[in-house]
Parts: sequence; C-alpha cells; structure tokens
Amino acid sequence: MVQKKKSLNYDGTHVKWDDRHVRSPRAAFGQVVYEPAGFCGPRIQKDIEFVLLHHGACDVLVDGKARVLKPGMVYLFLPQHREEFRFSAEIRTHHSWCSFRPDLPDDALRHALVQAPVEATLSPLFEKLLADAFLIGPVQGEISERVVECLALAVGAEYLAMTRSPPGTAGADPCVVRSLRHMEDHYSQSNCLATTHAMAGCSRNALITRFVRVTALTPDSYLWRLRTQKGIAMLSATGLTVAEIADRCGFQSPFHFSRLVKKLQGCSPRETRARSWAAPSSKNT
Repeated sequence: MVQKKKSLNYDGTHVKWDDRHVRSPRAAFGQVVYEPAGFCGPRIQKDIEFVLLHHGACDVLVDGKARVLKPGMVYLFLPQHREEFRFSAEIRTHHSWCSFRPDLPDDALRHALVQAPVEATLSPLFEKLLADAFLIGPVQGEISERVVECLALAVGAEYLAMTRSPPGTAGADPCVVRSLRHMEDHYSQSNCLATTHAMAGCSRNALITRFVRVTALTPDSYLWRLRTQKGIAMLSATGLTVAEIADRCGFQSPFHFSRLVKKLQGCSPRETRARSWAAPSSKNT
C-alpha cells in the first residue's frame, strides 16, 4: 500500500527556497518557492493583494469558489474574503506578491480595484515593478517606507492598466487588442511588426482587415505612427539628438523619422523641439 504524502501548511518554516520580503506598515512585497503538496490557509484576506505565479500550479478557494492560478497571469484578491491556497502536489511552485492595506490608495484607485476583473495578463512593467521592490534593501525609517508604499501603488495602477483595452478599442476584436498592446511594449524593436503578426492569433490577412476596421490603419501604418508619436514625445522631454531618438524608436535613419514627424506635425523635429522648449509668450494686460 502506497502511503499518501502529507500536505504541509506553510507557516514560514516549510519554505524550501529563498523567502524574501520587503515591507512597510501599510504595504508588502514577497516572493517564495514552495515545496510540492503544500497549502496555505484558510485565512481571511485583510489587504488588497496581487499574486503572480512564475511556475508551478496553485488552486485557490475564495469563499468556497475555485480559482485556478496559471503562470504568466496576475490575480487580484480583495479584503474580507476567505482564502485557501493549495499548491502543486508534483512540482515546486514559485510566486510573487504585492499587498497593501485598503487605506493606502486614494478613493478613486481603491474603488477601481474593487470593481476590476480578478485576473489580468502580466505586462513587462508589472513584472519589473515587482522585481524592483527587492532592490530597495532594508526598510528603515519613513523615507524607505514611503518608497515601498509608492511602488505598491504603482503596482495597483499598472494592474488596472493591464485589465483595460487600449484607447478606442473597448469591445474590439481581441486579435487587434493583443496586437496594439504588443506594439506599445515592443515598438522600438526592428522585428516588431513580425512578432505582432505572430502573436495576434489570426492570419496576417485577417489581422490587416480587422486592424483597419478598428483603427482605420493597417498594422504597418499604425506602427510607424506610434513610433513617430513616441519620438515626438522624446523631442519635448529629452535632450537626445534627432538621430538618437530615431534609433530608439525603431527608425532605420533620422531622415525617415524627420519625414514622418513633418508629415504628422507640419514641421521638422528641430522645429518641434524649439516650439516645445520655447518660453510661453507673455501678453500685456
């Protein structure tokens, strides 16, 4: 007779890997790898918490209703709900989290999170915000506590951004929405258009047709406009040269960038920067 492996309730003493925490009185970040066949809870959630599963598997009961956590997704847990986490019985499970007290965000952010979907696809920025939390080091004093809390609020705001469609695409074809998000994250890469087509989830011709229906532009035209708009923003906000900006925005040459800026703005990149940096004209009263 094969004896069934006993589950372990993770109370902080049955953690196999590095158990790291960064916290202030009102916010916390953590990451941990659990051994197989473990569980956590049941517990009553007191915070607003975001959980990212890196690898492994986890089933969660929230008020008796099952939720299956998958790698690459971020999950939102809200206060006053009963939770019970059960980890994979076969492999280790690695996850990170960010939590903060309900009184930390302002009313608008707190209300938006309460109304938000309970899961979202991980964005590069969300992943980076979690990783950056562990660069803070020992949290001692009001200043470092404030850094932790501001970073936690940024995590909450980025979660909301992940749950929302790009501007003008509410209810749009999901292939187009995925494509727009991919372009926003990877517009500077030389192969952005090819990778956009690859991850859209439909054929190249179908994506073109759907893209035009939503944006009135082909994917190629939309990408060049996006790159131009990013470059125009850099002209106003940085001291980078026109050539440096063109390169960072995915242009083959500064001449191509200049031509598209003039087409969109009606003036050259240097004129665009000069207008942005000029002192406002004073009017005699």
